[in-house]
Amino acid sequence: MAAVTPMVLLNPQTHPLDGNTGIHNLRDQVNQIHQMGLGPTRIPIVLVPGFSGWGRPLLGTVNYFGGFEDLALGLSTLGYVVIVVRIGPISSNRDRACEIYAQLYNINRSGPGGFDLPGALATLIPVNFGRNHPAFDAANPAYPALLDNAKTWQAVVYNPPAAANQLSPAWTWSAENKVHFICHSQGGTTIRYLIEILRGVNPDFDAIIPGNRQNWVKSVVTLGTPHKGTTVTEVVENVLPPGLDPLVDFVTSCSFESRPNRVYDLHLDHWGISRNGQESYGQMRARIANNVTGWWNGRNHGFGDNSLLGAVALNAYAPSPDTYYFTMSFCATVPFPNVTLTAGQVNGFLDLIPVLRYLNTGGIFGKVLAPILRTAIRSGALPQARAVLTWVTTVANYHLGNLGYFAQIPLPGLHIPRPDVLPLLSFPAYAMGGLNTPPPGILGMMADQLKPNDGIVNTESMNGPVAGPIMDGTNFAAQLQDAIAANDLSLVRGRYWHLHSNSTIDHADQIGVFTNPATVSFYPL
Repeated sequence: MAAVTPMVLLNPQTHPLDGNTGIHNLRDQVNQIHQMGLGPTRIPIVLVPGFSGWGRPLLGTVNYFGGFEDLALGLSTLGYVVIVVRIGPISSNRDRACEIYAQLYNINRSGPGGFDLPGALATLIPVNFGRNHPAFDAANPAYPALLDNAKTWQAVVYNPPAAANQLSPAWTWSAENKVHFICHSQGGTTIRYLIEILRGVNPDFDAIIPGNRQNWVKSVVTLGTPHKGTTVTEVVENVLPPGLDPLVDFVTSCSFESRPNRVYDLHLDHWGISRNGQESYGQMRARIANNVTGWWNGRNHGFGDNSLLGAVALNAYAPSPDTYYFTMSFCATVPFPNVTLTAGQVNGFLDLIPVLRYLNTGGIFGKVLAPILRTAIRSGALPQARAVLTWVTTVANYHLGNLGYFAQIPLPGLHIPRPDVLPLLSFPAYAMGGLNTPPPGILGMMADQLKPNDGIVNTESMNGPVAGPIMDGTNFAAQLQDAIAANDLSLVRGRYWHLHSNSTIDHADQIGVFTNPATVSFYPL
């Protein structure tokens, strides 16, 4: 197991036991493993970003892992070797997995180096996306050169201060030199795809992965990963304007500069999405519009892979028998409150009717009607607040549609965002709580089970793939001890050990982008 700094005691006010069992279970399992006498190892930790995740600090200051803090740097000061991979933020799992393989394989492979240090200029290296790549277009004279000459960035290595703990210049990724993956969001499904191609049985990748290399991966930890897909993709599709013009504008803007000068590199150059020579913005946009359309409509991107349907194919992949898997779930929503109208709210509604406005002296109607309405709602004689709000929203959407508005106001659902959710995540959290889409490919699951979410991913999707096997993570240490005694670690490998859920942590909090004092780091970084 990896070296782990003992955790401090968790503050029950900031991390209440009844709401954050996942964190408490993690602490307990780590402490039990320490008590078993398992010493620290020097296996590097690889941080894998999720959908929209970037490599270099955005605008020079914002890290994906940590925001204005740098979690990779914090972990390295504790004695860990940390590797941060830089991959396509909205790319498919296939493309992202190939980039990770190229970046890790490149480290020290041709002698010391093959990686960047924190703050250094980023370096491009070759990446092989395999045969039969969906970007290949035989009618386009730019192929196969676009794929043959594809590039990715070198990984960034954070070394501990002590020279004895730093990554050896002789270290190369292999069965003897394994890695731990810590993955956020789509990062988890990307690594599952990577582990699948490491089996060495996919002919598209046999030129770069000859034989089974799954034992190059020691463990995988997934935080808020959409193992079964996420309905946030449906939310986004519901509010996007018709046509792909805004998407083409976005992709063109991000890809207009040369790669070292891009603020937000999409890593889509092998799709023909980059500037040719001294093209103007308009010329480039017109030329790549068909490329963007083909890439998007072919669902060769993170939106496609993270959808409920996109996760079905990935769920067919079995976990590696050589790897430990750990999952943790998060929920940033609460049940829709069963609220009733106050006297003031009743009077506010009656004031909309001119005649009643004059007759309602001193707000007497509200004072009389409010308790009557409260009793009628509780008895079921009148609809509850959520049903009324659903009706109002449906009527509003009908008229907005007639006026030509493309966006629809989400219907209220069984769950709504917690007050401390990152404001940017409140809208998708609310909308996901109101979707009633039957989950395809998830046998036996009802739509209501997908209502709780962390603002981006449905909580039910985070514990592991449909096929699993998903195990109770609170039993891992005990099962590990039994497996060691039996000299059979296959008893604990190749299983998804779910450490349960946390209710004060949204999708941004999971990577250290804390927006509320109720969610704090429990490591003394």
